[in-house]
Amino acid sequence: MDWVLSGFTKYPLRSKGVGVAFVGGTPYLITPPALFNTVGHHKRLITGYLQLMLELSKTFGDQIPDVEFIVTTGDEPSTLLHHYANGSDPERLPAVLRFCKSDRSHADILVPDVHFHMRNFTSNLLAHADDFTEQWPWEKKQPMLFGRFSPYKRAVSMRAPELYRSGKKGKNICKTAGPDLWFCDVRKHFMWEWARGANRSGLPVDVAQQPKRDMSYHASNKWLLHLDGQTCSSRLEQLLVLGSLVVKEESGYRAFFHHLIQPYEHYVPFWKTSPEEAADAINWAKENDDKAADIAAAAQAVAKRYLHNKALMCYWLTLLQEMAKLQRYRTGPDAGDRKYPTWEPVADYMDKEGRAELKLHHMDAMEFWR
Repeated sequence: MDWVLSGFTKYPLRSKGVGVAFVGGTPYLITPPALFNTVGHHKRLITGYLQLMLELSKTFGDQIPDVEFIVTTGDEPSTLLHHYANGSDPERLPAVLRFCKSDRSHADILVPDVHFHMRNFTSNLLAHADDFTEQWPWEKKQPMLFGRFSPYKRAVSMRAPELYRSGKKGKNICKTAGPDLWFCDVRKHFMWEWARGANRSGLPVDVAQQPKRDMSYHASNKWLLHLDGQTCSSRLEQLLVLGSLVVKEESGYRAFFHHLIQPYEHYVPFWKTSPEEAADAINWAKENDDKAADIAAAAQAVAKRYLHNKALMCYWLTLLQEMAKLQRYRTGPDAGDRKYPTWEPVADYMDKEGRAELKLHHMDAMEFWR
């Protein structure tokens, strides 16, 4: 861990995250909290994760083994296998936890996005899954491919070419943004070029940036489009709840639960190679309406079973237990295996500064084990 922490302030981590150690079920900071003030809005994300660490400790206590790791808040995966002998040197792979990665090119360890708790996903949306189904049964939904998106650029490492995106008719929609980074205008291209053209051709498509619509309106449509954002978009888990058929971009990025959803079982895939595949998805859904309804119901069932707060926290516990089995040294300054320039109870930081940060950003009502 020493060599990982030595580069914590440099690219690609750039202090966007926090080092945490658990000893005796209690969480400690192992990266300087002063760095939180250097990363803009990431401070609130970091503080959200620290509150989660306290809640894990409160809920599971000494079931949490002695273990340490970095949990990051940046969008782009940072642990490129290219930099670690393409994954052939596992002793050099860092314990970096993140909400999104590509399996082919990244060794980041997947955890639930802190937005599940920041936005109280369980009580604000998931608890209303049956209400959406009752309000908008399948036969009442309109046959429309619907989506609303902010025009974020997609960050793609040149060391992860499977994430590169080509647009309509093979158009190049990616531009060089750095020595080894592309920015791809996935959402802009789909909304402003493909969707507008598809609509003019008579396809039932309503995909745009404006006007914004709430989740109830989303649920009134049979087919809901999902496009990833800068990397994984948290919109996907929201769409799975609504009882509509999700038409999901196959971006190459994956979140912690994506192995639970399979194409044509829980969603219809598109854009494996081009956005024109959305038309194929629409035509398939039209021709297989009963199957589409079954897929929508199966997706909602996965969300209800695996994406509630208790399931998320159990995932964390299991992950930390498995990580501890792989750690080759003892955790904490008292163990004597390594030095800790920073060692502060997370509870102390939260009392001094963290809770005020949560309150400032209206995050003081975050929900966890309930």
